[in-house]
Amino acid sequence: MAKITKISASAIDDSLHEVTRQYLAGDLQKPQVLEHFPSKLVEIGITRYGPDGGKELPHTHKQAFEFQLMISGTTAYLDLITKEEHVFAAGDFYIIEPGVVYAQKSAANTEILFIKVPPGNDKVPWETDAELDKWFEKRIETGK
Repeated sequence: MAKITKISASAIDDSLHEVTRQYLAGDLQKPQVLEHFPSKLVEIGITRYGPDGGKELPHTHKQAFEFQLMISGTTAYLDLITKEEHVFAAGDFYIIEPGVVYAQKSAANTEILFIKVPPGNDKVPWETDAELDKWFEKRIETGK
C-alpha cells in the first residue's frame, strides 16, 4: 500500500553533527549515519559546513545533473575550463550540468540541499594545481 513517510528534522540535524554530507534518498552504495529513502530515480541530500567552511576538490560528473538550493551561507564554484567563478548565497537555486569540471568552496555555516539525477557515483576526479590552491585560500567575494 502507498504511504507517506518522513525523516525528522532532528534526525537530519543529529546526523549532520557527525558528517558534512547526508543523503536523504537514493540507491546508495556506501553506508551513512542516517536511514534514507531508497530510490533508483534520484539522489537527494544535504551538505552542511560548520564554522570552518569546506571545500570540494576538483571533479566532473559524466552523466549527473546537480540541482542545488542554498539554504544558508555562501558557496563559490570555479569552472576549471572557463576559469569563471560562480558565487551563490542563501535562497539561490542553480544547476551544474554533466561535464562541467569544477572545484567548490563554502563559507562557514553554509547549508545546501542537493538533488542529483540520474543517481549513482559518476564522479571523475580532476587534477589540482597551485592556481587552484590559491583560489581555495582566497575569501569568497560576494559582491555585496
